[in-house]
Amino acid sequence: MEISHFSHQHPLTLCLTEDTGEPCNGCSRPIFDLGYVCYDCGFLLHKKCAKLPQKVHHRLHPKHPLDLFFNSSETFKCSVCKKTGSGFAFQCHECKYIMDVTCFLRNQPYLDLPPLEGKTRKLQHFSHNHTLTLCYLTQQSKSNCTGCEEQILGPAYCCKECNQLTLHKSCAQLPRQREHPFHPSHSFTLFTKSPYLPSQTICDACRKIVHGFVYHCDKCSFDLDLVCAYLTPSLKHEKHDDPLTFFEEMKGQVSCNSCGKTCSNNLYRCVSCNFNVHSTCLHFPTPVKHKHHPHSLALKDSAPKDDSSRILCAACEKKISPKAQAYYCAECSYGVHPECVVSEDQDQPDLGKLLEDIARVREELDAIATQLKRGRESVSIKIQHEQERIPTIATVT
Repeated sequence: MEISHFSHQHPLTLCLTEDTGEPCNGCSRPIFDLGYVCYDCGFLLHKKCAKLPQKVHHRLHPKHPLDLFFNSSETFKCSVCKKTGSGFAFQCHECKYIMDVTCFLRNQPYLDLPPLEGKTRKLQHFSHNHTLTLCYLTQQSKSNCTGCEEQILGPAYCCKECNQLTLHKSCAQLPRQREHPFHPSHSFTLFTKSPYLPSQTICDACRKIVHGFVYHCDKCSFDLDLVCAYLTPSLKHEKHDDPLTFFEEMKGQVSCNSCGKTCSNNLYRCVSCNFNVHSTCLHFPTPVKHKHHPHSLALKDSAPKDDSSRILCAACEKKISPKAQAYYCAECSYGVHPECVVSEDQDQPDLGKLLEDIARVREELDAIATQLKRGRESVSIKIQHEQERIPTIATVT
């Protein structure tokens, strides 16, 4: 995925970096995992550095908000550790107070975001008695979302009174009632605990035990954990009438409807029909063009040896399983899930089919116009007939 960042003039692409530990241009610390890279000039940023807020309150300097700035040509002295550095730093323009990124993250597990004009940073969640505050959670917080059970790194709603509830901003804003294509017959209600207490809840999409929030259909006892609730069918394939959803991992095994063998990871699945198929049993066009990349992408059954476990999907930012089919660029460390590919050929309409559809619609319109004309003529004849039956009334003088 490409982003534009205020610190650099070129687009930055998210990828898994080399193990050599190239330094981040923002904090000068080595990058061993996720990072944003500029393919034009080699500019690098940690993923967490690229997502730092540009204005924030910090507990070490509570008087004024701190602004994030970037300067690669000049050095600064951190007011906390007294070390000299370059790159990113948080600065108070009124006090000339400067804090480098390392001290900034080390000294505050969560960051209070400054209030926006006309907006509030508070939320009263239906599941909790206390008011939640919008914060920015860092790596040091090591917090998992109460709702989806996934780790939080970024905006989150936290309870500062009891610390018993922490939610991704997106999870905190989920609707109480919703519909989902995995179970289109009925709507779901959001539960914060298992609706079957004391029994556990099993997600009907991935078949894993749900420990967090769950969407529940009380008419069918159909349940979705929040991770699966975020999924939507995205792949239309000739092997099945309905769109399919990619599941990297499921609890237990299901039978592949194509080859008959069992599968539990890297499969495409229609949840409502219980149709399952290995990713390798599906046939995809190759090569294709992706709208976000200049080079052609080739379909591979597994990740290139030099890039195994290193490439993230450029479209959805999720890791591409090394053993699953995916589209890769031979020139760059660039990969895309098959369901995330937007082929330029697929974007172009089929001209022949389009002309056939236009001709069919014209025929239908002509038939409708003919029927309307006949109807008007019939009504006109009936009116004339009724007028002839009405006797002429002479005016008495």
